[in-house]
Amino acid sequence: MTKSDSAWLAYSYLALVLVVAYVFYQAIYTLGVYTMWVERYDQFYPAFSGIASVTLGLLTVFVYARNEARREYHLSVIAEVRKVRWPSIENTKKMTLIVAVVVAIFSVILFVFDSIWLWVLKMFLPS
Repeated sequence: MTKSDSAWLAYSYLALVLVVAYVFYQAIYTLGVYTMWVERYDQFYPAFSGIASVTLGLLTVFVYARNEARREYHLSVIAEVRKVRWPSIENTKKMTLIVAVVVAIFSVILFVFDSIWLWVLKMFLPS
């Protein structure tokens, strides 16, 4: 574990706070629309929903990050990702081209089979 690994873990926890706060904000806003609290309390509801969602996001991540075993696991994941040998740009371009060609071939095959089945079913089934 290096200091940069801990920094990356802190950044990921910050990203988790933002994602969880956004989800809670959307949930609280949806609840407010369904219960008509948004119209009834239009002066303070946006501030309330923002503060409540950030608080719930921070609380969720605090509870999540408090476990030391989980923190060590996440740091070991970061260390393993650092060991990964990523493909070069040329290799990535070649593999992307191969995937695109294979998808195109299977699309044509699927179109042909679909057309044949459509023709067969039109012959046997009345319109």
